[in-house]
Amino acid sequence: MIASLPRPVRLLLLWAGLLAVYAAGLTLPAAPGRDLTATEAHRLLAAHSIVTDGDLDLLDEYIARPYEHWGGIAGLQPGRPLPSNVAVQRDERQKEGPPLAPGGYIEPTGLGLGAVLAPAYWFGRTTGMGGPLAVQLWCAGLLAAAFVVALGLARRIVPDPWATRGVVAVALSPPLVLGATQIGPTGPTALLLTGAVAAALAVRDHPRTLAALSCAVLCALIPWVWLPLAPAALVVAGALTRWMRRRRRGLMGYMALEVLLLSAFILLTVSDRIYGGPTPWSPQVGWSLPTFFDGFWDVLQRIFLSPVGLLIDRDFGLLRWAPVLVLVGVAVWRLVHWRRSRLFRVFADEIHVEVSVLFLLLVFVAATVPYAILSPWPATNWLGGAGAATALPVVAATVGWAWQRVPRAGAALAAVTVVATVWLLGAGIFDGGAATDPQRGALPWAGAERVLPEIRR
Repeated sequence: MIASLPRPVRLLLLWAGLLAVYAAGLTLPAAPGRDLTATEAHRLLAAHSIVTDGDLDLLDEYIARPYEHWGGIAGLQPGRPLPSNVAVQRDERQKEGPPLAPGGYIEPTGLGLGAVLAPAYWFGRTTGMGGPLAVQLWCAGLLAAAFVVALGLARRIVPDPWATRGVVAVALSPPLVLGATQIGPTGPTALLLTGAVAAALAVRDHPRTLAALSCAVLCALIPWVWLPLAPAALVVAGALTRWMRRRRRGLMGYMALEVLLLSAFILLTVSDRIYGGPTPWSPQVGWSLPTFFDGFWDVLQRIFLSPVGLLIDRDFGLLRWAPVLVLVGVAVWRLVHWRRSRLFRVFADEIHVEVSVLFLLLVFVAATVPYAILSPWPATNWLGGAGAATALPVVAATVGWAWQRVPRAGAALAAVTVVATVWLLGAGIFDGGAATDPQRGALPWAGAERVLPEIRR
C-alpha cells in the first residue's frame, strides 16, 4: 500500500516516522536529574541571546538568568570578556569558569550554531511550546531530513528494498535515537553534509552549474555551524572540483571551490574579531587548535587508539551500540574484492557504484578520524561521538549495498540494533539514569560485549 503512494508522500512519511521515534527520546533525561546537559544549556543560551538581543553577548543573559527554567548552568564556559564601563558581580551559583568581566562575555558556542538554533527557539517562545523543546524537535527534524536525503544516496548504489532497509536500520540505532534531540550541531551539520554529498554526486552524473554551486554553498556553511567537520567539507569540495574538471567544466569547478575559500576567509576574519583567533576556542589557546596534546606518547595514542576506540570500545564503541554498522565493514570488503577481481572490465556500469561507495566512505572517515584524534575530550562517548553521529547518514547509504551481499546476517544485525533501541528506551523510562550511564543502561548482550577491549585515552 505504501509503495503505491507518490514518492514525495513516501519520503514525507519516512521523515515523520523518524521524527516520532526521535521524539520518544525526549522522555529520557540528558543528564542525571536534568533535562539538558551543561553544554546544551550554554548553546541554548546563545540562541536566547540572538532572539532577544540580536547578538552573542551573554552578559545580560547571565544577569537575567533565563537558564533557571532549563535546569541551571554550572559555571561559565571559557570565553572572551568584552570591555565596557558596566561593572557586573558574579552570581554565587557561577563559581566555576573565568571571571565575568564587565561589559560583555562571549562563549565558544560558535557563530553559526546559535543562528541555526535561534529560529526554533523563537518559535517555541512565541507559540508557548517552550524554547528548549522546540529546539530539540528542530534538531531531530533536521537529522530525520538528513536520512531522507541519505535514502536517495542509497538508491544510487543499490535498489530497494535494500536501500531503504539499510538507511532505516542505521537511523533507528541507539546512538542516533538518543542523540537526535541533543541541542547541538549534529542535526544541522548532518543535513548540510548529506546534502553536499548528494549534490556532488549529482554533479558527477550531470555537471550542472546549479548543482555545483549548491554543493559549494553547503560545504561553505558546514564550518560556520561546526568547525571540526571542516575536513569532511574539504573532501566533498575536492571531489566536486575533480569531477567538474574531468567533464571539461573546470572553470565552474574552480568557481565553486572559490565560494568555499571565500567563506573560509570570512569565517577566519570574523572569528578573529570576535574571539581573538581563528576558532571559537581562541580565548583558551590563541591561534592554535584546542587539542591539548600531552607529549609524544599522547599523540601516538590518539592516532592509533582513538579511531579504534570509536568503533569497538566495550562501553562506548559504535559497534557495541549499533551492531548494524558492521555492514559498513562488509561494504569495505566488497569494494576491495570488486577491485581485486577487476570486475569493472566486465561490468563497466559498476564503476559508478564503486566511485559512489568509495566517496561515501572517505567522507565518513574525514568526519570521524580527525575529530577523534584532535579532540581534547575522549572522542568515544556512548552516542558515538559528534563527528560520527553527523556522518552516519552518509555512511548509512552503504549499509544496504552490503546487506544485499549478506542478507541473513544483515537482517540479524538490523534486528539486534532495533531491539537495542527499544531496550534502551524502556530502560530509560523505568530508570532515568540508564539513559546517561552506559553501565546502567547495559543492553541485553548476556555479557557478550566483554570480548570487546576497553580502550581509554
